[in-house]
Amino acid sequence: MTQRLMLDTNIYDLVVARAGFAARLDRAVRAGHVEILRTPVQEDEIARIPDAIKRTAMRKVPGRKIPAVLPASGPLPSEDVLIAMTAAAEADVLVTEDRELREHIEATSPRLEIWPFDRLVRFIDSLPE
Repeated sequence: MTQRLMLDTNIYDLVVARAGFAARLDRAVRAGHVEILRTPVQEDEIARIPDAIKRTAMRKVPGRKIPAVLPASGPLPSEDVLIAMTAAAEADVLVTEDRELREHIEATSPRLEIWPFDRLVRFIDSLPE
């Protein structure tokens, strides 16, 4: 079964900073073990990164672009809340280091698993090559 993951934007930074991890993640995607979902919100956040080398590396992290889930009414929520809402609707797991976002998800979407980055690393490392 393919694990559908959404990476909070802060996780992209950790993926590219850890030596060799982006390549391992890419192999897991190509093997069908994981699917990484990405919203336009995350792409916009990455596009605003001033360091061109870092921005380019983060754009190379594999992922399938999906539309962000929008609330039916009311004001447009923050970028973090849009990511959380989309993850709750489309993904099995949201990977984040953001404590406030984690608390929001636990209060509003208890079925969505939340992993810190080190849990993602352990999961990817446990997959067959």
